[in-house]
Amino acid sequence: MTSAAAATAATAAPAITTQALADAVAALQPWMVDTLSALVAAPSLSGAEQAAVDVFEQQLRDLGLAPERIAQDSAAIAGSPLFSCPCTPDNGRHNLLARHLPPEGTAGGRSVLFNGHLDVVPTGPEALWSHPPFAPRVADGWLYGRGAGDMKGGLVCALAAYKALQTLGWQPAGIVGFNAVVDEENTGNGTLAVVNELQARGPGLTRAMAQARLTDFDAVIIPEPFAETLMSAQVGVLWLTVTLTGRPAHVGYMRSGLNPIEAAHAVLADLRQLQADWNAPERRHPAFADVGQPININLGRLEGGEWHSSVPCTATMGLRVGFYPDEDPDIVRTAVEARIHAAAAAVNADLRVAISHEGFKAPGCVYDLDAPAMRALADAHQAVNGRAPDRFASTATTDGRHFRLLTDIPVTNYGPEARHIHGLDECVSLASMQRVATVMARYLVDWCGVVAR
Repeated sequence: MTSAAAATAATAAPAITTQALADAVAALQPWMVDTLSALVAAPSLSGAEQAAVDVFEQQLRDLGLAPERIAQDSAAIAGSPLFSCPCTPDNGRHNLLARHLPPEGTAGGRSVLFNGHLDVVPTGPEALWSHPPFAPRVADGWLYGRGAGDMKGGLVCALAAYKALQTLGWQPAGIVGFNAVVDEENTGNGTLAVVNELQARGPGLTRAMAQARLTDFDAVIIPEPFAETLMSAQVGVLWLTVTLTGRPAHVGYMRSGLNPIEAAHAVLADLRQLQADWNAPERRHPAFADVGQPININLGRLEGGEWHSSVPCTATMGLRVGFYPDEDPDIVRTAVEARIHAAAAAVNADLRVAISHEGFKAPGCVYDLDAPAMRALADAHQAVNGRAPDRFASTATTDGRHFRLLTDIPVTNYGPEARHIHGLDECVSLASMQRVATVMARYLVDWCGVVAR
């Protein structure tokens, strides 16, 4: 930061107390509820996010920002080492990037990008929800609905932090970006598309309409719902679709058949042993030494069979495999596939195995929480909450890996408390959202500096 920018930040920051920020955010609670409710009411399953993208685009405009659409173009990012095979067609979908730019002539302050996803996972049977999943409601301090926690609530926190400064008559002295992406829940290719686009921009480059560059940003905060912790590490994730083909037969002659559904259970049992081996203390990455079970192999889908009275032809398993940050996804995939083939052969040598790779091929990473930008976020949390934030090693993946592994920009995840994400009756704490928004506002003041509107 230039000396002039430092002077701007140092002069402005003391004028805004943490209590003033907290009060400004608290006054915005009705607005936060309405804003989040509108996003939740816009169904946005991965691959079909347009309803929520449209809502969020208007919400950015309502704050005086000019969102730009960045196309979801798989061909443009297919060469990236972090590219995952898409689960759905691009279909003209786009991501949104909006930037606050300080007034012309303002000495440039430090900058930050808030990055989050608008896509959500399937709801499961709606009859099992207490209320319809896309009909947002508030009860006992929680806002319910699919995507309320994961992670539309976090995006609203970032907007509220920015709006709170506006209501107090201030604006950031540096660039503040708001990036909302698609396809996070199955590939992460939305954020990858934005990173690729911003890295490509610069003097003489005309492939994009706007002038944004990745170098505009000195820090990235991803407001995923990890209960106001700073993420220290995350596992890698692979998706595999395994199809087992057996030998169909009439049930009256079932001994002549080969049941692939029963074989799938044997394969899963062997993968459970692999999971136990990888969770053994001597096998662990140091960042996960104290995590109960860092590596999870999940059977998320099982489909097969044609007729009650027939030995089935096929069974298809949808698998999610976790692995440690220091491991190469391709090497892990090869090892898992070899394990699957061996387990299937142990059931019956005639069992045929086919494996496809749509979805995550996401390496893990460890975050540098000692970088100045991340220390500033921890300081903002302490200023608001009176204590340092906990650090959290995640057994899930997030889009933070794209910034950590492809750029030099400090990044972590920091967002509100949520319950039942990917489950029934998903919800986010409104009190936690207020605290997170206040921390983000404190961060904008201290990290970016502020000037009068």
